[in-house]
Amino acid sequence: MVKEIKVDENTIKEVKDLRNEINKIMFDFGNLKLEKINLDQRLKDLEKLESDMTAKYKGNMTKEKKIADKLKEKHGDGYVNLDNGTFVASGKN
Repeated sequence: MVKEIKVDENTIKEVKDLRNEINKIMFDFGNLKLEKINLDQRLKDLEKLESDMTAKYKGNMTKEKKIADKLKEKHGDGYVNLDNGTFVASGKN
C-alpha cells in the first residue's frame, strides 16, 4: 500500500507557482514561434517583392537603352529634352 505524506502549504504553493511560470513560458515560446513564422513569411514576401521590382527595373533600363540606341542611330549623339519633347544633338555625329 502506498503511504501518502502531507506536504506543507508553502511547498505546494511554491510548486504550483513554478508550474504556472513554466506553463506561461511554454505559452510564450509558442507565441514566439508563431511570431517567427509570421516574420519569416513577411521576409519571403519582401524578398519576392524586391526580386520582382529588380526585374522590372532592369527591364525598364533595357527598354530605355533600346530607345536611346534608336535615337542615336537616327540622330547621332545627344539627349532627349523631356521638358519640351526635343532631341538635342551634341554635334559629334
